[in-house]
Amino acid sequence: MRRLFLPVLVLAVAIAASVLAERANRAADPGDPQRTVVADSLSTPIINARRVPEWLRRPTSNREFEEALTSVLDQPEVPTARCLRVHRNGIEIAVEKPAFRLIPAELQRFVTVAAVESLGTETVFVTKVVSNSANAVTDGVLEGDIWLVGGGDPVLSTDDYLTRFNDDRAATSLDQLAAEVAIELRQRGISELSGGVIGDEFRFSPSETDYIGTVWTETDNADNVVGPLSGLLVNDGFRWDGETSRITRSEDPAAMAAETLSDLLVQRGIGIGAEPTTGEQPPSAQQDLLASIESPPIAEIAQRALIDGTTAEMLFKEVGRVNGLSPASNDAAIGMLVTLVQQGLPVEGSLPLDGSGLSNQDRVTCDLLMAIIEQRRPDGIVDASLRWIDDGALAACAPPGGSTMRIISADRGRITAVAGEMLVDNGSVITFVLVANADNSSSGSLGPCNTIQTSLLDAVSRYPYGYGPALDAISPLAVTPASDTAS
Repeated sequence: MRRLFLPVLVLAVAIAASVLAERANRAADPGDPQRTVVADSLSTPIINARRVPEWLRRPTSNREFEEALTSVLDQPEVPTARCLRVHRNGIEIAVEKPAFRLIPAELQRFVTVAAVESLGTETVFVTKVVSNSANAVTDGVLEGDIWLVGGGDPVLSTDDYLTRFNDDRAATSLDQLAAEVAIELRQRGISELSGGVIGDEFRFSPSETDYIGTVWTETDNADNVVGPLSGLLVNDGFRWDGETSRITRSEDPAAMAAETLSDLLVQRGIGIGAEPTTGEQPPSAQQDLLASIESPPIAEIAQRALIDGTTAEMLFKEVGRVNGLSPASNDAAIGMLVTLVQQGLPVEGSLPLDGSGLSNQDRVTCDLLMAIIEQRRPDGIVDASLRWIDDGALAACAPPGGSTMRIISADRGRITAVAGEMLVDNGSVITFVLVANADNSSSGSLGPCNTIQTSLLDAVSRYPYGYGPALDAISPLAVTPASDTAS
């Protein structure tokens, strides 16, 4: 047993000595060093105002923005009779005399469009042609007359008349109605009328084809900004000479409409035995419908009202009629106010005496205009009335960087107005309204893209990055690059 123990002991001592020697060798020669990676270091702490640069610069930016807006009004050419409202996300940035009563000129049409929206965007106007069911047909001749019955359509037009405009404005084709009447007559075996075409303008009283002597003057109406107003209106109530490009105001728009339909029927081979005239349609029980035509939806017609004074006035009358009053100017004005109040709009101080802004007796406030912009429905009639500033004629007014701006503007003589919104890439929405009226002693004319309008648009377009400290100066500092160090 002892003999076995001694060799085992010697072997164990040898193994232990070998292990200790290996450890000593490794300690003496450590070989390749271990490496430690040092991470990038932050120059700006996690909790630091630089982490929210937009928030940090906003007070200074807002203050400088307000100062820029105020300086617009400090220009010597800006009349003292003016109002201003500018909001960011509905919060007031700058304001001056927002309830001051001012003449809106063509911006009155924007108010009209706001009232029209309450009528329903799909509302249409219907024009029809009827005969008297008691009248006999003998050898292809209808014994008696036919009636062109107006439905207050503001945009009933001939195809020829529409060629005077270089746009795609909403319209109802009288040519199409004439073609359908001719087809219907032929299907009934009728090729001739013993009588003629009678125009019925029952929807509006013929006593108010214009507002001269009430809210318009002879001078207002002299340049044919608005045609005669009638429940049966064709071609804005104007006779159009395509060869000379001249228009002549009709003294009897319903009679002119009957005459125009009569001519179109003759062109389509229908004989007419009597001169066109005006009169009352047969009782409904005796009416025989030959054809009818619907206008485009009122949402499309309202956009034409922004560029066509006659259309605006016809819609003004319709608002009065729908509100249970009448299409007369005084009743229509009340109907407009009622409609705007029902929409929750602030009408105090505003007075819509016509629909087109032709009258210098119209009054509007910046409060009302701002509310119309901010309370509009997305994709509604009012919303569609704001046009991108870099689109078409408005492009001349566009400031650098203002491509996300939509506006509506007016400028006539000593009256200028602009309203709109700008979408900012940081998510903000800037809404703005400015109306200014120069007095009669002022010289010059406030024409399109005048300095009052363009200076306001420029001030708005520079928000937010044109005001306050540069973002680079207050943003988080650059990260310190990482470096490898041996441990």
